Amino acid sequence: MLWILLISLSLYQQLTDTKQYAEKIATRQAEMFFDHIVLINKWNASHGGVYVPITETTQPNPYLSIPDRDIETTDGKQLTLINPAHMTRQLAEMSGESNIAFHLTDFHPVRVESRPDQWEAEALLAFQRGQKSVSGIGTINGQSFYRYMAPLHVVQSCIVCHQQQGYKEGDIRGGISVSIPSASIDAFVNERLEHLTITHAIVACIGLIVLLLSYLAQARLSQRLDKAKSRMQLAYLDSLTLLPNRRYYDAFVKREWKRALRHQYPISMIMIDIDFFKLYNDNLGHIEGDHCLRQVAKTMKRFFRRPGDLIARYGGEEFCVVAACDAEQIMVLAEILRKAVENMRLPHPASKVSPFVTISLGAASIVPSDDESFESLLHSADQALYDAKATGRNRVGKYRN
Repeated sequence: MLWILLISLSLYQQLTDTKQYAEKIATRQAEMFFDHIVLINKWNASHGGVYVPITETTQPNPYLSIPDRDIETTDGKQLTLINPAHMTRQLAEMSGESNIAFHLTDFHPVRVESRPDQWEAEALLAFQRGQKSVSGIGTINGQSFYRYMAPLHVVQSCIVCHQQQGYKEGDIRGGISVSIPSASIDAFVNERLEHLTITHAIVACIGLIVLLLSYLAQARLSQRLDKAKSRMQLAYLDSLTLLPNRRYYDAFVKREWKRALRHQYPISMIMIDIDFFKLYNDNLGHIEGDHCLRQVAKTMKRFFRRPGDLIARYGGEEFCVVAACDAEQIMVLAEILRKAVENMRLPHPASKVSPFVTISLGAASIVPSDDESFESLLHSADQALYDAKATGRNRVGKYRN
């Protein structure tokens, strides 16, 4: 979903940029066309107008009141003066034959054809507020156009024709609007948009395929890792009690002994034995015996949360605890375990110390030194367990030197 969202955002951004770029192209094209018209106007104005033959389509300008507007050549040909504005209007009428149309308009048009439409009128007001040009998309006769308009300023050569209107040099006397049909650029835009859409669709599909393949590969790898982890856990877990087994215990105690030796802190051990477990099996059967082992293991396991502590099945009905704590703390922990098992209230009809299943524990603690090994701690805890059994069971024995 994130990939699709990113591709969609990219497509939307590029589509928007393309449309804006198309509008910029149209605006720039209109600017150049406008500059070209203004240049033609300047050329005409620099010559004070241009005389052309009077024809059916080119009649004397009734709005041009100057001497010598109409003259006759020596050979009798009738000529009339075409001023810049009149020439621009004639060119505007001819522009209908091309894709680009333009219109000359002003604030107070004398000619009907020079009246501004709504878009041009708003542009003229914008020029009065100091805006240099106006561009955008508008509608003419129901068709969409890219539109551009810039003002026309009165220059010295224009005063002769427009002085009766009260204009002075530098005034804005109107503007020329340039209109480019949207259809002439939309074809390019639509082609570009189609290419962008297809490209993004291809990229999206390729990305989805790659993501799918990556997901499948990751899923397969995770499955293999889970299987490997399960095999590893099975290798180090007792299948009956789900506690760490003797193999894990051996690796753990070697690592913890080295760490305690390096940092010189005490390490402690508890050896645990279920009281009269053989009689339990003989009376209730091995299935109940297995259930008893699982219950005792589950009960004691609840008290071990620190990564530096371990409770493991040592063998048969024996368990062992290894913890990074001192002699006082290990005795407290041992007593907690003894009470927790007794409070299970699991019936033991053949026990000689209680009607319920109980445990005997032997605790020992030592600060490791170079001339000792973990076996010495194990021996001490085992001796303490022997003392607990010898003195009545269901109790904690403490090793004493």
